[in-house]
Amino acid sequence: MRVFILIFFLLTGVHAAAAEPVNSWCPVTPEEPADPAITATYKGQTIGLCCKRCLRKFTADPTAYVANLETSLSVEETSPELPDDGLTQSEVSGVVEPAHDHANHGHDDGAWFGRVSGFLGKLHVLAVHLPIALLLFAALFELVGWIGSKPVWLQAARINFIFGALSAIAAAGLGWLAAAGTSYPADLSEILTFHRWLGVSVAVLSLIGIVGVAVGRAKQWGNFMYRLVLFSTVILVPVTAHYGGSLIYGPNYLF
Repeated sequence: MRVFILIFFLLTGVHAAAAEPVNSWCPVTPEEPADPAITATYKGQTIGLCCKRCLRKFTADPTAYVANLETSLSVEETSPELPDDGLTQSEVSGVVEPAHDHANHGHDDGAWFGRVSGFLGKLHVLAVHLPIALLLFAALFELVGWIGSKPVWLQAARINFIFGALSAIAAAGLGWLAAAGTSYPADLSEILTFHRWLGVSVAVLSLIGIVGVAVGRAKQWGNFMYRLVLFSTVILVPVTAHYGGSLIYGPNYLF
């Protein structure tokens, strides 16, 4: 049994070693260091990329970046350390890339608050899916219960809305933390502005809707306010999500 365990660890160790990227700098954006966790395979070699956007670009057309990769490897072999004159890796290799179009790689490692806010900002992508689903289902349940005069569906709608509203508020806060550590070019920066403020609008409306649910038990205008908010989010949530997708896949990913 011990022999099999030893063989297993040896094989996994060999696999892990083989999976190490052969490059230290991203071939798509030479001024960015490669992330060992983001890799692609090209001609049997493991290539490291700096972010998932560069991974998609490299996977789509690896031959377009082979020259950058070969230059980076040659620089590493001849000059493993950068000179002290402040030159970047792209300047040393002679390859000049346009400004990179993805978020910065984290906050200042020396700042405790920066590390915590950077980690919380990464949770935005996870948290944002909850309001997208819950608020849309709440609108569907409310519509069915309203038209069919079915209290069970109306109750289910309000439960979904409350949880969706709370998650929308949390997602908006995490989104601002995530945006604080980004650096987008002009076209994506404008999209980020729309995405952030639309997210804030959904969060504010959600809070108003929660008040409407609470007041609606005693006052009819509370139900009207709740439904107005609920059906408004049916429009705002997909639009906000579209701008969020544009930040990842580009402005023209849908049309």
